Amino acid sequence: MKRLALIIPIMIIVAFLAMWLIEKKYAEVPFDSRILIAVGGSILSGIIAYFLLKNDVHKVDEKPVVLNKKKR
Repeated sequence: MKRLALIIPIMIIVAFLAMWLIEKKYAEVPFDSRILIAVGGSILSGIIAYFLLKNDVHKVDEKPVVLNKKKR
């Protein structure tokens, strides 16, 4: 569930930026095509983010163990 808390905002940002960039640079593209492009980009970015934000299953990046050293 923690991954979804990051994936949903990523998808919304990608959809917003895609609509804005298509409107700005390619105004001749029909509105329904713009929607399809933005939705496709946001779904693709959500899938990529889902796999890139996996938990560290094998504990590769464990916290280092600090020994208690007495200061003299």
